[in-house]
Amino acid sequence: GDLGAVTVRTKHDGGFELAPQQPGGFTLTAIAAPGFLPYAPEYQHSPVHLVLAKGRAVRGVTVFLFPALDYHGRVVDEAGKPVAGAHVRLVGTVLGEQVLEKLQTEWTADKDGAFTFHAPDDTVFEAAAGSKRGWAALDSHVATTHQMTIKIAAGATARDATITGKIVDEAGKPIAEALVRADPTAKQKSEVPRATAFATTGNDGTFELHDLDTGEYEVSAEDEDHAPIAKEHVTGGTHDLTLTMGGGVLVTGTVSSGEGTAVPAFTLLAFKREGAARRIVATRSIVSVTGAFSLRVEPGTYDFVANASGWAPAAVSATAPAKDLSVQLTAGATLVGRVVSAVDQKPLAYARIMREALGGGSSAQPTNEGTVTREDGTFELRGIPPGRLSVLVGAGEFHMKIEAGMTAVEGQTIGPVTYALDPVKPGEEPTLQLVGIGVSLGPDGDALKVQMVVPGGGAQAAGIVVGDHIVSVDGAQVTEIGLDGAVARIRGQEGTTVAIGLKRGDQVTVIPVERRKLKT
Repeated sequence: GDLGAVTVRTKHDGGFELAPQQPGGFTLTAIAAPGFLPYAPEYQHSPVHLVLAKGRAVRGVTVFLFPALDYHGRVVDEAGKPVAGAHVRLVGTVLGEQVLEKLQTEWTADKDGAFTFHAPDDTVFEAAAGSKRGWAALDSHVATTHQMTIKIAAGATARDATITGKIVDEAGKPIAEALVRADPTAKQKSEVPRATAFATTGNDGTFELHDLDTGEYEVSAEDEDHAPIAKEHVTGGTHDLTLTMGGGVLVTGTVSSGEGTAVPAFTLLAFKREGAARRIVATRSIVSVTGAFSLRVEPGTYDFVANASGWAPAAVSATAPAKDLSVQLTAGATLVGRVVSAVDQKPLAYARIMREALGGGSSAQPTNEGTVTREDGTFELRGIPPGRLSVLVGAGEFHMKIEAGMTAVEGQTIGPVTYALDPVKPGEEPTLQLVGIGVSLGPDGDALKVQMVVPGGGAQAAGIVVGDHIVSVDGAQVTEIGLDGAVARIRGQEGTTVAIGLKRGDQVTVIPVERRKLKT
């Protein structure tokens, strides 16, 4: 409403205290610090909602800022020659005016076509010089090498298309402050880097999404008082698009610790179960002294996953509408170890270790923040949920690796383990090293469809081909465990086998498939 803003600065220990003049609902609008990427709803696309009660303090809230790492970009032409003076800009992300320290979003290439930048993972950049332009993304390759090359060429169409429209309720009344996003289709995104565009509706419910091409997008809208809505196959350049948001049905509950104490700060993800698929439909980052949450969704069956700093994530399945759901968090397991170079065994500082799991939410309350190594290469990864465990290990200028074959048990410590990473040689493409059966899978009804078979993998040796369907992994039906659960079971130790329930036509057979070392 019109309650105004409260701004504070952190103390020397990073602590802060917000004390609005009256209780009610608020939104965490900005966090910034020198040397770190800023947080703001307009930037991270998922605001943190605070519900404050008179006379009751919410304590122990932890928010995260990610280091602003130096990345080195280079603009080249079709022949690979550097382009001096090229204009480079970050596309698809807009910083709000309330950000305390704005992230630089435009650069000019020097005489060698080079520029240095800071940006979050997966952001997209555009470079232009005269009539030539091109795009590149801060993908895993760039995150590993800290080097990004943008190749520009003549004839590339400028991404100056927009999608405009209006968000209304079922009575036709405009919905203000709804979050609207345009996501490029996966196929087109894989062909050329394309950014997701975001906008917030005005008081008249209108929105305008910028920096689009003329390809297809899925346009979606999210608002606390309505069920999320999405429309597929919207082309860039579409105007007067109207999305009608219904009231949906209400889901309420609380997030608490195993002892029954309310968890005051958490991120809640709502995944709609559609056969083997788990489609994320809503994200809520919440600060509430009672640990309570409420959201509106369309009727259906969902997995509601709660994540909180210092706790292992936990989930509860329910059919909406539902009330008084209880999500109980536990401390989980801990993984300890160190990361070293495979060449000389020297420790790697600031290497990233992260559970292989689905993320979501704002960066201020990430759902899978992981950890980084100390100067001596050691680390502790806490809050691991019980069950199969795979971790992604990465460090600048080294090949990334997924380590699996571990099982987490509540309250226990795994390790110490040592992860040795291979350095990326000059001119070499970085790879992801892992142990699996060698398939790429995607949800398809009540099964997982084989979209690609890796040459030399166990799947190829077992006769699995593109178009086959996997219905179970080690006896667990994929409709129950979903894609992420299936992948977790497929991962493991080299030389072991996994039982794959394979459907070809109308026939289902269970076959053993060997896990092998792979590079992707």
